[in-house]
Amino acid sequence: MDHVRNAPSLYDADVLLKRGQVDYVLRAEPPAGVFIIGYLEDPLQKEYLQYYKLGDGPFYVFYNPYHICTFEVPLTVARAVLFNDAAVAPIGAPQVDVVATAKRDISAGETLDGLGGFCAYGVAENSDITATEKLLPMGLAPGCRVKNNIKKDTVLTYADVELPDNRLIDRLRQEQNEMFPMELSQGSS
Repeated sequence: MDHVRNAPSLYDADVLLKRGQVDYVLRAEPPAGVFIIGYLEDPLQKEYLQYYKLGDGPFYVFYNPYHICTFEVPLTVARAVLFNDAAVAPIGAPQVDVVATAKRDISAGETLDGLGGFCAYGVAENSDITATEKLLPMGLAPGCRVKNNIKKDTVLTYADVELPDNRLIDRLRQEQNEMFPMELSQGSS
């Protein structure tokens, strides 16, 4: 894909209409940023979107040329604290997880580090797949001892690791699994 405006062509329209997707693209222009694919059939709005050169629809790409977490997180926290304003609010069960993926070959017995470390990187995955395949969420990876050799770029599962004893993060994940049992309860060990 040469440009993010062509992102709708990467997806089956029926899938996008049935259920949203979270994904990312590499090697597309512009080189950084965040985009959302929206759907609209309203004739009047369609005219405006064509005027703004967003295409002919019914799928439109809305693009923000930057995503700078170090600026956005403090502003979001300030909004919540100062104005009692939730910048984001969940509308139901989680839809996406970030799963731990081996940055390099990992040997049995090694202990995983966290985000930005040397062992694993995160990959976005739909929550139903995370649960079904029992993939290890990246947030639970730090401190886990690897049970068997793992090849580079392999997504880790709960079966691949021993979770440390008595961690708050594991209890919180279990609480989340219990809150949304249909999709996620299979996901933890």
